[in-house]
Amino acid sequence: MRLAPLLAAAAILLGASGLQAGTKLSRAVVDGNLQKAKDLVASGEKVNEVDKWGWTPLVWAAYYGHPPLVKWLLEQGADPNALTLKEYGRYKPGVSALILAAYYGHDEIVADLLKAKADPSITDVTGKKAVDYAREFGFTKCVELLSR
Repeated sequence: MRLAPLLAAAAILLGASGLQAGTKLSRAVVDGNLQKAKDLVASGEKVNEVDKWGWTPLVWAAYYGHPPLVKWLLEQGADPNALTLKEYGRYKPGVSALILAAYYGHDEIVADLLKAKADPSITDVTGKKAVDYAREFGFTKCVELLSR
């Protein structure tokens, strides 16, 4: 009896999205666990893999404000311009790590993303750029970085 294919098929039919690649790496990033992230990438996880929430590890690192993880993910080849694919909370699809970093005033992350060629002209579904959110919430250092 081949149980594994039956279990996988049942999970798909029941809508289990936890089978998607990248969810373990995303979890490590959300937790701020750099060593776990390194171990997962060493064992084959991909830094640009989209998880079951439609976000990449770099987007999560920017959202939660983890500068060491952002730097490391960028060094590993994470795409600084990857956009979210699904709605998550108040965020519609199409949000970049730079937009999230500016939204929360993570100036060190904004600087690192810009160094890695993150595109400050990317807009979200509302038409706002990272600098627009930095201005709206009074993050002057982020505004300065994004206005250069």
